[in-house]
Amino acid sequence: MNTRTFRSCAALTVTALAAVTAGLTAQTATAASPASSASRGAAQVVEGAGELFPELNGMRIQAAGSVDVYLVLDGKRHLIPSPVTYDALFRGTEGIRRVLTVDNIADGGPLTAYAYLARTADDPTVYLVSNGLKREITPAAMDTFGFDPRKVRTTYDWVLAALPSAALPTGRTT
Repeated sequence: MNTRTFRSCAALTVTALAAVTAGLTAQTATAASPASSASRGAAQVVEGAGELFPELNGMRIQAAGSVDVYLVLDGKRHLIPSPVTYDALFRGTEGIRRVLTVDNIADGGPLTAYAYLARTADDPTVYLVSNGLKREITPAAMDTFGFDPRKVRTTYDWVLAALPSAALPTGRTT
C-alpha cells in the first residue's frame, strides 16, 4: 500500500469513528466513565436530567472539547459561569478533571455570577454564597473542593444571617 492510499484509508477510518462516536457519546461516556455503575453502586436517576453522583462532590469537571467548568455539589453539576467567578473561589486550575461528557450528571443549575466565599469577623465558619443561599464549607471540604482560603471575604454577621442555608457539602470520602 502506498502512502497516498494509506492516508486516504486513515482519513476514512477517522471520519467513520467520529460519526460513530458522536452518535454514541452519552452511552459510551456512561460505560467508560470512572463513575460507571460497576464502580459506584446505585446512582439516583433524576427524571430527564441525568443521575446524581454524590461521590463526585467537590470535583471540578470539564467535558472534552468544552471550555465550561462545573463544580459538583449534592451530586449535581453546577456551571461555574465565568473565569472571574472561578478565580474568586478556587486555588487554580490543576484540580479540574477532564471527562468525556457531563451530560450523565444531573444539572443543578449554574452558580451565581460572582459567587464568593465569606465569613464573619467573629466566626471562622466559611460559607459558599451563591444563588441567594449560604452553604457551610467545612475545613475538610475547603481542601477537597480546592477552594482558596486566601479568597474568603470577611463580611458583616447580619449579611450571612439574612441568607438561608443550603445543604452542607461533606466532600468526597475517598
